[in-house]
Amino acid sequence: MLVDSGTELSLISLKVGQDLGYALADAESALLAETIGGRVEYVLRNVEMTIDGHSFVAPVAWLQTNTGGEQLLLGREVVFDKFNIEFRQADEQIIFK
Repeated sequence: MLVDSGTELSLISLKVGQDLGYALADAESALLAETIGGRVEYVLRNVEMTIDGHSFVAPVAWLQTNTGGEQLLLGREVVFDKFNIEFRQADEQIIFK
């Protein structure tokens, strides 16, 4: 996942969600968001994540719009509260402490 300090929610593509076994419930409706690329539909899922040996649950926006890519963004919600994240540009490293 791309660590994106400018993104509130983590995000996965339609295909990645399907690969994880996600399906829309009959009564579930998609939410709308405006992005640089236009309007997209998504649903929220609480996803268990493990980063550097630490497991936690965080909300993830699962895209319902096929954007033709494999977007995987790690956003601030919950994740950034669990770690002190250090971006080392020169070393091309992201360190989760």
